[in-house]
Amino acid sequence: MSLALFACAAEAAEDRLLSEADFFVDIPEVTSATRMPQKLSEAPASMTVIDREVIEASGFQTIPDLMRLVPGFQAYTLNSDTSATSYHGAAGEYPNRLEVMIDGRSVYLPLLSTVRWETLGISVHDVERIEVVRGSNVPTQGSNAFLGSINIITREPTATSGLDLTTLFGSDQTRNGHLSFADSNGLISYRISANHEQSDGDTHYSNFYTGDWFSEDGSDGRWRDRQRRNYLNLSTTWTPDLVNSLWFQAGIDRGTSRIGPLDSDEAHYSDRDHESAFASGRYNHLYSDTGMIQLKASLNRLSLETPKATAAEVLTQLGESGPANCTASGLSDSVRATCKAMLQATQSLIDLNDYHLIEEHGITHTGDVELQVSDKLDNLAVAGGIGYRHMAAQSDVLLQNGEVHEDRSRLFANADWDFNPRWQLSSGVMYEYSSENSEAFSYRNALIFTPRQGSSLRLGYSRSERLPSLLERYGEATLYLGGDEYDQIRTPSPDLEPEEISSWELGYYQTLPGQRSYLDLRIFREEINNVVDSYMLSAADSDGRVFTSRNTASWINNGAEAQLRFELTPEVWTLLSYAYINTEHSNWRTGDDSVASGKRFFNVSDNISPEHTASLMLNWSPDPTLDLTLSHYYISGVRWIDSTELPGYNRTDLRVAKRWQVSRDTELEAALIMQNAFEPDYQDFYEYNEFERRTFLQFSMRHD
Repeated sequence: MSLALFACAAEAAEDRLLSEADFFVDIPEVTSATRMPQKLSEAPASMTVIDREVIEASGFQTIPDLMRLVPGFQAYTLNSDTSATSYHGAAGEYPNRLEVMIDGRSVYLPLLSTVRWETLGISVHDVERIEVVRGSNVPTQGSNAFLGSINIITREPTATSGLDLTTLFGSDQTRNGHLSFADSNGLISYRISANHEQSDGDTHYSNFYTGDWFSEDGSDGRWRDRQRRNYLNLSTTWTPDLVNSLWFQAGIDRGTSRIGPLDSDEAHYSDRDHESAFASGRYNHLYSDTGMIQLKASLNRLSLETPKATAAEVLTQLGESGPANCTASGLSDSVRATCKAMLQATQSLIDLNDYHLIEEHGITHTGDVELQVSDKLDNLAVAGGIGYRHMAAQSDVLLQNGEVHEDRSRLFANADWDFNPRWQLSSGVMYEYSSENSEAFSYRNALIFTPRQGSSLRLGYSRSERLPSLLERYGEATLYLGGDEYDQIRTPSPDLEPEEISSWELGYYQTLPGQRSYLDLRIFREEINNVVDSYMLSAADSDGRVFTSRNTASWINNGAEAQLRFELTPEVWTLLSYAYINTEHSNWRTGDDSVASGKRFFNVSDNISPEHTASLMLNWSPDPTLDLTLSHYYISGVRWIDSTELPGYNRTDLRVAKRWQVSRDTELEAALIMQNAFEPDYQDFYEYNEFERRTFLQFSMRHD
């Protein structure tokens, strides 16, 4: 697949009879690029909108999976329940350079410097559309949008009504159920959503649990990354008059996942409980025909809990041999005494250090408040405001120096100036100040030429900075033995500098005849510097080294992206995406000269970004009650930062859905979903994490 394919398809589309209505009606309107409503063809950055029709046709059960449809994005699973997504690769288990929002509320976790998708209190059934900004969006949405941003827009209470019930059963003993109800009494509209997800997960094998200390329980090393999750959320809108509106959303999400690194056949695992709660509110006041004041605030809280390691696990980790049962018959008194002493000493070490094999343990919360004013004056549209964010995190495992806090203040402004009927200049700027005595200044300029309605050519440049996270600055872990320091594992780095990115892009957008049909092309160059990465210092402890964070890494991305959505006939539409990325990187410093020679540099010659990614979705509705979807996904070989080099893979998904109108107000649907239907199993992020064929049956009922 190449850009030539998209050009040929566009040429074929041009051969059809075009009218102004073809170009005008079907241009989606977005807000995520500038905080102002604008047509997709007028946005200062490349954007992809995943609408409700595409979400349903995909058959995906998780939001990260939907990112497979976006050029330049990669989606992967770490366990059956733990997903991640990155843009332009160069990511690891905890991708940290994307801003993810739900209705404009950031869900980025200060404790882990990433997003944990399974804790967000929503699912694909709650999503109306997703606006994805492909490229740095810091001038609009702040530091976390370093490489791009994802804004998940949930189903609006005023736009839905009635009862929706969906159940899904299938592979890995998956048993999911979703229920929502929406109604309105005129001034107040609301939507309540409840969800249950449960799966036995995939079967894995670990030699770790087959050693001496586990022989008594008969463990054969097999384990399943099972998961269970429940959530409840509420959205409501109050519109007392034509100029004022109030929107509020709150929810809670609780669950348990069995997780562990699948990078070797010696992996350890543990159950991790989560409990998240959130609340978000937004007040809009129209003070004129074109002007609006918006005040919004939000609170997020997440608690992650894993059990302490057992004595058997620690002794196995240390390579100690011994009997599983110190009281077993046949043991001599000396062996029995030695065994008990080892277990007691190990348990004391665990209790003293609150030692966990799985480190996702702690509490984090974020509070945000923002005031924004937007208006349109003749040929100038502006939006600007101020914001404040408080972040806190505590963890006996990751942040052993105690609870850490950070306050960030921000000033932002965006302006779109139509200085000519065919020319527009779009500019955005963001200034952020951190209580950690650091600051970030970011800006973006884009010149947009519109030769005709529905067609645009864009030249853009941005320079942005990302402030380090709480974990990157203050991560600290030390093991103590008998009150003395035994092994310092990680030491804080409070003086980290902001990461930097400079980006050029040339973009072309063209609407095509047909329902929501378009062609989007982009070529880009991204220079990324001062990147925060793990660094090893020499230390006078048990292993002679200690980890910290340093601004050591840099790389350059050159490439091209393309997306085509096209209505072949009134019954058939297709969505194609492709990205080519050439990542150039130096072997940046990762350790002092005194540490092991193989740990001093990032000595990787493999692609840290997949060179080619592509997706194709073909949807056919032979009649109004039947939907058939075939989707194909491809990713070339890649060496993820926290993994090993993995081969590329192809994957084909199928979905067949049939609907019945059983009464005027009630509709039923049954769908068969197959993932990876034809291709062999593939390795997903980790060498020992294989994605097999999965089959699901989904039943839905809608009653208005």
